[in-house]
Amino acid sequence: MTGIDVRMRRIFPDGKSVVCPLDFGGFVGMVPGLNDPAEAVAKVVEGGADAILVNPGMARSEWSTYAGRTGLIVRVTGGASRLNKRGGYHVLTCSVEEACAIGADAVCIMVFVGDPEEQEMFATMGQVISDAHALGLPVMAELLPADFENSFKEDQVSLCARVGYELGADIIKTYYSETGFDGIVKACRVPIVIAGGPKVADPATVVKQAMECGAAGIAFGRNVYQAPDPTARVRELYEIVHGCPPRGAVVA
Repeated sequence: MTGIDVRMRRIFPDGKSVVCPLDFGGFVGMVPGLNDPAEAVAKVVEGGADAILVNPGMARSEWSTYAGRTGLIVRVTGGASRLNKRGGYHVLTCSVEEACAIGADAVCIMVFVGDPEEQEMFATMGQVISDAHALGLPVMAELLPADFENSFKEDQVSLCARVGYELGADIIKTYYSETGFDGIVKACRVPIVIAGGPKVADPATVVKQAMECGAAGIAFGRNVYQAPDPTARVRELYEIVHGCPPRGAVVA
């Protein structure tokens, strides 16, 4: 048993996980559904999220809402706002030590695979993995295709997942491909949680398909916090992922 094992169990209590990313404001500023950080965190925690993914500022300001109730994943890369023409180039914005001091159960890094600056982002990823593992912290690697027109294609997603596994990440966050995803999961010997990306009309169907292919869970942001009832949406997705209602949920 290691610190990584202990913290992974907090995020994946039964080998599956519902992660709610609430970090989009760190890239685009004001975001519908996140304009009140306290309310946004409270709603997904109430819904039974296994973990939240946030930037350091929200982790500090909202600790009393999530502490002891859900896992904490702190994003340690970013630095690319919606006004930046090089928005795909993410740099280190928080040290692993700082994330650990905040109380992180894991840290998250971003790499846009195929971006002209991917070598630098992969170098950052490697350093974060080394630093985090020295402290017993798991690393979630969010690897997304830089080719936005083909983000959900099998060859793009398979590359992202396999490279993240090969470079030592403990969790892969990437998109679900409608073809070949079961093979992608088998070739990646660490848990894959599917990223939500843009809002979709029926997120539940996407989650069911991904879970049937072997995904370890989801990391849905806009499809949760921009839903008419974020708490109900988390509960709905939790039941699909875990096969049972969240602990404490009222069953009709």
